[in-house]
Amino acid sequence: MPSITTIGFIALGLAQPSLSWYQAQVGVPWQVVLESDIGPLDLPVDVYDIDLFTTSQATIDTLHSYGKRVICYFSAGTYEPDRPDSDDMHKNPSDIGANMTGWPGEQWLNIRSDRIVNIMKKRIDTAFEKKCDGLDPDNVDGYDNDRGGGFKPALTMDDSITYLQKLAIYAHSKGMGIGLKNAGGLVSKTTTFLDWVVNEQCVQYGECGTFRPFIDAKKPVFHIEYKNQSPDMKKNCNDPDAKGFSTVIKPDEGSIPKDLITCS
Repeated sequence: MPSITTIGFIALGLAQPSLSWYQAQVGVPWQVVLESDIGPLDLPVDVYDIDLFTTSQATIDTLHSYGKRVICYFSAGTYEPDRPDSDDMHKNPSDIGANMTGWPGEQWLNIRSDRIVNIMKKRIDTAFEKKCDGLDPDNVDGYDNDRGGGFKPALTMDDSITYLQKLAIYAHSKGMGIGLKNAGGLVSKTTTFLDWVVNEQCVQYGECGTFRPFIDAKKPVFHIEYKNQSPDMKKNCNDPDAKGFSTVIKPDEGSIPKDLITCS
């Protein structure tokens, strides 16, 4: 007889979760590179966070051969003009919102749309096929940017939570972990079903305490500071609110290259 949980997933038309998926440990050392050249594949870190589309299968396979775990990045909340599925996103104008401030060419997506959810599930399928261990879905807080993403009615926090729940259930059903990206306002609502959070610049903006609930839940905070914007290395690496975070330093907030400064 199926469990109540299983019946619930069937009733909702959702994929049933795998019995297990990748869950990183608090404080795990990592590298993050969102450019095509990810540099050395044998750094003394356990996790690489890399771009889902620009990273080759051969690179992922080599990382696995070195015993690394691979988290695959994609934007879950914005249209980008240069992705393989970009044309599919633009087929329904009602799914495309305001321009994303500071990022020319990017536009917010209507995450309430079943069509957008299905496009993201296809991205998760791609990650599964490429043997990613986990997912780093960015830009999930359209409700808090550019007048609710530029939609009428505006995107809401509840929309983001529902959307992340759908993506998490699907990712877990494929055996992959999945995290939150920035979006501090969602932390208290997502620690129960997401596996980590990737944060940028919480030391610079004095926000590290916002992300501590993940540490309290025994889930890692993958933390990035940018030296050009936050030059105090002692503070970047020793902020008391960031104790236990997996901290790396990158040169500048404009990109995330292979260059790496660690705090160890």
